Amino acid sequence: MSSVVYGAILPHPPILVPQIGGNRLKDAEKSRKALSEVAKRLKSLDRNFDTLVVITPHGEVGQSAVPIYTSHVFEGHFGFFGSPKPVYRFRGDPELGNTVVKEAQAVDVNAAPIVESFLDHGVLVPLFYPMSGGLKKPVLPIAVALIKLEELFSFGKVLRAAAEKLGRKIAVIASADMSHRLTSDAPNGFDPAGKKFDEKLVSLVKSYDVKGILGFDQALAEKAGQDALWSIAILLGALDGSSVQHEVLSYEGPFGVGYMVADFKVKP
Repeated sequence: MSSVVYGAILPHPPILVPQIGGNRLKDAEKSRKALSEVAKRLKSLDRNFDTLVVITPHGEVGQSAVPIYTSHVFEGHFGFFGSPKPVYRFRGDPELGNTVVKEAQAVDVNAAPIVESFLDHGVLVPLFYPMSGGLKKPVLPIAVALIKLEELFSFGKVLRAAAEKLGRKIAVIASADMSHRLTSDAPNGFDPAGKKFDEKLVSLVKSYDVKGILGFDQALAEKAGQDALWSIAILLGALDGSSVQHEVLSYEGPFGVGYMVADFKVKP
C-alpha cells in the first residue's frame, strides 16, 4: 500500500482567504466552494495520514536542488497582503524532511535541507481551508526547483519512498496558480497563451495524463506566466504507481489568474 493516501492541486492567491478577500471573494465562489470540499475530504482522512506535505512555487525556490524545510516549527502571516494577524503556527516533520534528503542523495536526485521557519503564501493559502476545517497535522513544506519536470517527477517518487521508509502516511498538496496573463488587468498583463495554457492543463489533469503534463510545451508555459507545472510534477511523482481516483473540482480565472482545484484519492 502506498504511503501517499491523498493528493490535491490547490491555488494560492491570498484573496481566497476571507479576511483578505472580503467582498471580492464572491467573485471566486467556485474556488472557495472547491477548497472547502477538499478541506472536508482531508478531514475525513484525518486518521489515515500523519503529515501534510505542501509543495510551493514561492518561498525558497531552488535553482538546481529541491529545498526541503526541516524546521521543527513553522509560522506565517499575511502581512504582505495587509493582514499581519493572526500569526499561524504549525508543527514540522524534520525526521521526514531529513529522510527525504538522504533518500534523494542515494539516487542522485538533487535535494537540500533548509532551515527556514517562515511560510510564504504559497504554503499558507492552501493550508488555510483545511486548517479552518479542523485539520491539525504536522506539515512538511517543500519548495520547487527550476529544473526539468521529469526530474521533479523523480523527486516526487523519492518523497513517497522516504515516507514509506519511516512508515509515514502522507497527503500531498501541490500549490499551483495557473496563467497570470488571462486578462488585460492581470498581474503579468495579457497574453492569449494564458487561456490556451489553462485549457490544456485542465484537460490533462482531468484525464490524468501524466506523460502529457511532464511533456508540456515549455514555450506555451513561459508565455502564459504560470507557476503550476513544477509543483504538479512533484505531486504526480508521489502518486506514481498508485491507483488514483481523480477529479477537477473547479476552474476559474476571476482576477486574470487561473485557479484550478483538483484532488487525487489513492485507492487502497
